Amino acid sequence: MIAAVRVRGPLDNHPDIENTLQSLGLEKQNQFVLLEDGASTRGMLKKAKDFIAYGEIDENAAEQMDLETGNTYSPGPPTGGYGDTRSSYGQGGILGNNPETKNILEAMI
Repeated sequence: MIAAVRVRGPLDNHPDIENTLQSLGLEKQNQFVLLEDGASTRGMLKKAKDFIAYGEIDENAAEQMDLETGNTYSPGPPTGGYGDTRSSYGQGGILGNNPETKNILEAMI
């Protein structure tokens, strides 16, 4: 299962990116969704990587947070903020494939 969090808003996004984000269920900033892992899901996540943080989350963690696959949640920003929202995880930011996604969700709830 994969958790995806929309970190950046819609300012000047290309229509293809906005459509991808809407297909993922992430229409607004600070929303997150749990998705089934699959090739098409991974493709959409990679396409929207500059606007979202995503990563694998185990079923136990989802149960503890009372989350269900396919539902979109809008709890607000995480306590303490996101950090660097302009860089990918590999460059010290938060965007893209982020192994700390579970921690972000816990700070949001």
